[in-house]
Amino acid sequence: MIITCNHCGKTYSIKESKLSVDRSKARCLTCGEWFIIARETEPASPEPVHPTAKKDRMASDTASPAPEPETVPISIEIPEPQQASASQVATNSSPSRRGIGLTGKFILFSILPFLVVCTASLWYYTQWVMPRMDTQVAETMSDAIWSIEQKHLREQSHANARQVRQYLFSHPDLINRNFNRDIYFKKIAIKKIGDSGFTFLYEQPNPGGVWRSWAHVDPKIVGRDLSELKSNQPDFDTFWNILTAVETAPSAAGFYHWQDKGETRRWYMTVAKVRGTPYVTGTAFKAEEIEKSVTLIRQQTRRITTEALQGTLLAMGLGALLAASIFIFYGRRTTRRIIHLSDVADRISLGELTIPVHVDAGDEIGELAEAISRMRDSISVAIKRLRKKSNR
Repeated sequence: MIITCNHCGKTYSIKESKLSVDRSKARCLTCGEWFIIARETEPASPEPVHPTAKKDRMASDTASPAPEPETVPISIEIPEPQQASASQVATNSSPSRRGIGLTGKFILFSILPFLVVCTASLWYYTQWVMPRMDTQVAETMSDAIWSIEQKHLREQSHANARQVRQYLFSHPDLINRNFNRDIYFKKIAIKKIGDSGFTFLYEQPNPGGVWRSWAHVDPKIVGRDLSELKSNQPDFDTFWNILTAVETAPSAAGFYHWQDKGETRRWYMTVAKVRGTPYVTGTAFKAEEIEKSVTLIRQQTRRITTEALQGTLLAMGLGALLAASIFIFYGRRTTRRIIHLSDVADRISLGELTIPVHVDAGDEIGELAEAISRMRDSISVAIKRLRKKSNR
């Protein structure tokens, strides 16, 4: 049974079985005032009254007033905080709190946007930045390697032309038919470059003459007309344009495709004139050999960028985890303080004016706790004043 003090509004919960009579007197433990507790009883059906008896009763009522029913003091119990909260909820019929709590809102509006930004940044970094950086670095390195290698091969051709010129001027009796038979000249004119490259020497004829090879790694080509190599070579025109470009320039270079043993390979060739002679030195080099170096550098670059990406992902993941942990810790701490202050306010509303307010904070929550503490003290002082007035 729920009863309420008529003076201060304090709510109590007692058992109806403790009421021995219909009306009892109880003293409020908060304000100290007495108030009447009436047992709820069903109204009895009225009995018929004789007219004469009714007149006698009215006469007796007017003669002397009926005494008030006797009130019996009873003891009441203050419900526990949980029972008081339940009775207060049942009395006020306040709806339960719905929706997202403060912790959920804190996670939703603080941590979730942070994680979304981190995820979007990682996706952009992995899908756009890293592939473009990998491709750009690989292409830059490839171009640099090709440029260095081509420059090296051109220098090799020019150096080879100077050595051939010096040897021919020091051996004026050496004729072209003996070039490939002279051991010392052969060492100068034919050199191995890398794994597949080599140098060679051919003759630039007079107008209408024959372009003939005089020093080559393949003895079958020595002394032959180079135009006879055209058979079974689909890209011979490109090869021939590079070979005969020395008619108008001191040197030339370029790429061409050459078919050998059923396989077509990409070659790079550079040629240079031997000054003062009709001869030309050349250097041929398989492009795939340079491409292997470029591929190796690309693989190393991709490995480095992958390691950098993994390190970046790990750092950003740890940073996001640390930030989320800090957010959650601070959010739960703030939520616990607010829940504590809400519980204190509920208990103060139920008359517990001695409950302490424990919040150690120098922020807005600390100010709220001080305000609730002042409100509790003000209510306690106001109730004491009401007691003094009622006792006078």
